[in-house]
Formats: sequence, C-alpha cells, structure tokens
Amino acid sequence: MIVELVRGSGTVLLIMIVAGGIAYVGDRVGHQVGRRRLTLFGIRPRYTSTIVAIGTGMLIAFSVTMVALLASNQVRTAFFRLSSINAQILQLESQREALEAKVNRGELIIPVGALMVPFFEKISKGEPVDERLAVIDKFYRESVAYMNQTWTPRGLKRYVPPAGIKKKLTQEFGNPAITNLSLNSDLLLIVTSPQNLYRDDQLTFDLNVVADTLIVAKGGYIQSLVIPAKAHATPALAINELQQYVASVARSELKLPPFLADNVQVVQVYPGLPDMQKMLASGKGSYVMTAYAAQDVYPHTGGVPIVVTLVQQK
Repeated sequence: MIVELVRGSGTVLLIMIVAGGIAYVGDRVGHQVGRRRLTLFGIRPRYTSTIVAIGTGMLIAFSVTMVALLASNQVRTAFFRLSSINAQILQLESQREALEAKVNRGELIIPVGALMVPFFEKISKGEPVDERLAVIDKFYRESVAYMNQTWTPRGLKRYVPPAGIKKKLTQEFGNPAITNLSLNSDLLLIVTSPQNLYRDDQLTFDLNVVADTLIVAKGGYIQSLVIPAKAHATPALAINELQQYVASVARSELKLPPFLADNVQVVQVYPGLPDMQKMLASGKGSYVMTAYAAQDVYPHTGGVPIVVTLVQQK
C-alpha cells in the first residue's frame, strides 16, 4: 500500500513538472513571437501567437499522456484494453452468478477431495519406469470406465479421455521426481475429485500418486481431550468429538488426503462405554480421553483406525 502511494505520488509530481516545463517554454516562445511580431508561414503575428499557444497546450496534453502511459501499467490498460477488460468482467460476473445459482440450487454429486473410485493400484517400490507407466495406463482406463458407469447415471456428463492421453500420462508420471519417490517406498494411485461436482457438470478427476509410507505406528498417540466429570456426561458424544480432532490432526499434521483423514474408525474403547459412563458420572475431577493408532497406519489402510481410552486426569 505504501509503495503504491509513493509510486502514484511520484507519477503525479513528474507529470506536474513536465507540464509546468512545457507551459513555461510555450509562454516564453509566445512572448517572443508577440514581442518581435514573428510570423509562421506568412500568417499574421497575432495568429502566429495563437497557434503557438494552441500548440503548447496540445504538447502539454500529449506529454502528460505519454508520461502517464510510460509510468503506469494501469493507464496503458485503460487506454488500450478497457473494452476487452469490460467484456471479461461481464463474462466473469455471468460465471459468478451461474456458480452461485449452482451452489444454492444445484444438486451436489461429489464434494471436492472425495474419493471417486473405491479401489487403488499399488506400484511396487523400485519398479522400472516402463512397468510403472503400464500400471498407470491400465489403472487410468479402469478408473475412467468405473466413473462413467457409476457417476453418469447420477447426473454427471460422461468423461472421454483426451487425444494423446498416453503421452500425457508418460510426461506426468514418468518424470524423475516420481522415479525418486518410487525408490523409497511403494506408491498408491488414487482418484479424487478436484472440485465440487454438481448435476450436469462434466465429469473430471485428479489421478494422485501417494507414497505408501508409515504415517503412525501401532499404539502411537494421535490426539486427546479433557472431559470434566459430571452426572449427564455422554461418552459417545465425547468420542465423536475426539474423532473430529483426530481427522483434523490427520489432515494438518499427518498430511493425509481428506478422504483418508476423515475416515476415522473407532476399533476399540477402553474401558467399555458403560464403564466410561460411570467414571464420568462420578462428578469427581476430570478425565482424559485419548486416541491411539489401532494398527500401523499407511495410506493403503484407507483411514485412521483408533483405540480410545479414558483415564482420570492426574
């Protein structure tokens, strides 16, 4: 903001100096023309003086315009691209209105980040590039067939692979970065939605490559919350709240994709819900409810299975 203010003030000052300089020169020339009764192209002196004054004014206007054009990209845009910008604004406003109508009244078929294909493909660690690309090509075509069969009856427009798709897949997934990733771990191919897809939208998707590395070891701490003991405390509600915290941690800290992070499965509670109810209903002190990994958690696990424990806070 300060930089723009300084730049704008400098431009105005420069224009004032240029305009003042030209006005001064024009005034001196006009004065000399009138004093010496000079003529231009044989025109009478007083008309010559008028022409000089007019020319000076035109030169001032031209100079100010040129300085503004050279000093400001916005001015150049306003002079030469205003019509096209106005057309773009109208187009964007129309698109915004259409999107608002879709969000407010449209039927959401698939939310952004959702899993669009319920299966994945594994690429073994260190697999050669040619074999890796063959697996990706096969998975791509199987995924397109599944999505067209599953999602077009629900209201999305059929997806047709673009021309030269094999070359595009080779460029995207045959690069050294994917190869280096493959040297350290197995890879998973997963299909997700890049945006909210509404009825009558064109079916589109992202093909993701995820390193299938260990996220949390079995028994690893994930998240906890403190619950004050009171007569009407409900363990089930507290567990549901803890699941939401675990999902948030899985997204922000464990870097799991949303469709995996949000799939928090309670495998076991210790002690059982009736005993938890008694502990919380005692009204004495506070308790800590903690979520631990129920098993080694990898992306191929498909979610975050947890064991929930409840102990009195010390």
